[in-house]
Amino acid sequence: MDLNLIQTFLVVADLQSYTKAAEHLQLTQPAVSASMKRLEQQVGNKQLFVKKGRGITLTSTAYQLAPQFQQAINIIESAVLEEKVFEVYCSESILHKIKSLNGAVLHESPPEKCFLFEQLRRQEMDLIVDTVTTKDPAFVIEEAYQEPAVVICRGKHPRIQGSLTKQEFYNETHCLFSGRWQNATGFEQLAKEAMQERKTGAVTCSLAGMAMNVALHDYLGLMSKSFATKWSKSLDLQIIECPIDIYEIPYKLIYHKRDTHNPAHMKLREHIKMQINNFNSVPLAL
Repeated sequence: MDLNLIQTFLVVADLQSYTKAAEHLQLTQPAVSASMKRLEQQVGNKQLFVKKGRGITLTSTAYQLAPQFQQAINIIESAVLEEKVFEVYCSESILHKIKSLNGAVLHESPPEKCFLFEQLRRQEMDLIVDTVTTKDPAFVIEEAYQEPAVVICRGKHPRIQGSLTKQEFYNETHCLFSGRWQNATGFEQLAKEAMQERKTGAVTCSLAGMAMNVALHDYLGLMSKSFATKWSKSLDLQIIECPIDIYEIPYKLIYHKRDTHNPAHMKLREHIKMQINNFNSVPLAL
């Protein structure tokens, strides 16, 4: 059986569109369609795709073949690539929890995360460790870790010492994180109650930038407890329970379903989950 036909089939099955598959493979749509016709002949003249609305969907035959074909591709790739280096994109807030990984390169996730899933689809990265989510069936989402979000302020803040009321929270000026997901800030996604508008003194594209700004000004910041603890001593930061009713920060492992049963990828996922769940956050002394 032609390996190119199998690879084309997997892309079409993933995108459920001849047009999108053609763009992804840098082929013409007729060429992709013709490839699927040839593959149908090779699997016993069984139809693989049927029209559904403006796109296509898999037949029962295609659903049966897809995992078998993907497993075959994984075996071939494992044989060809003696040691694949995985590209892992990780949220800044828990990047400090993960030590160097054999066979993997860690990247800090960008504040704007809208392109992460497309990069996964194109195999430009292999794994995301972050708070983003999607309903796209091409991706697998595993719950990995949760931790509280806390408020930080400088140790010698003139008005805040050790505790914080809801009114004080909104009266103070804040340093905000610029990252958004589905047009909402992290605070908006976590809040269990109606929120008031916060006074903004600074906006940063990193939590490290937020911690530095809060250490130098009378601002409040909101970040993960482990990240705040890491820098509390060296930057003289207070860590205070958030007075707003919010959910814990949910971190997830996100990857393309083609890697579900990839042994090396499975080992990488388990190693990362073990590290972030067993990490003991202590203040860093500089």
